[in-house]
Amino acid sequence: MSDDLLPPLPGPRPAPTAARRLRTRALWAGLLLVPATILVVVLALASASGTECVMYGTCGEIPGWAYLATLAVAVAAWIRALSTPDTPHTPATGRTAAFWILLGAELTFLSLVAGHFSG
Repeated sequence: MSDDLLPPLPGPRPAPTAARRLRTRALWAGLLLVPATILVVVLALASASGTECVMYGTCGEIPGWAYLATLAVAVAAWIRALSTPDTPHTPATGRTAAFWILLGAELTFLSLVAGHFSG
C-alpha cells in the first residue's frame, strides 16, 4: 500500500489567539488572588483603623459565609474560564462571562477583606 493513497491525518488544531489570551488572563487572575489578598491585608493594617482593629478588636462585622460565597463563585468561574473547550459549538461569550465573573468575585472578596479591617 502506498502512502499516496492515504489521506493526511489532521494535526492538532491550534487554539484561537483570543481564547488562548483569555485563558492566560484567567489563569493569572486566579493565581494572583493570594498575593493580592496579602497586599490588601498589609495595606489595611498600615492604616489607623486597621491597627485599631488589631489592637482593640474593633474589626468590621462581616459574616464568614460572605467570604466563602465569593471564593466559591470565583473558583467556579475560574474553572469555567480555564476548562471551556475551543469548539465552534461553545460560545465564546460563556468563557468571557466566566472571566468577568471571576474578576468581580475576586474584587468583592478583596473589598470584604479590606472592609473587615476598616471596622
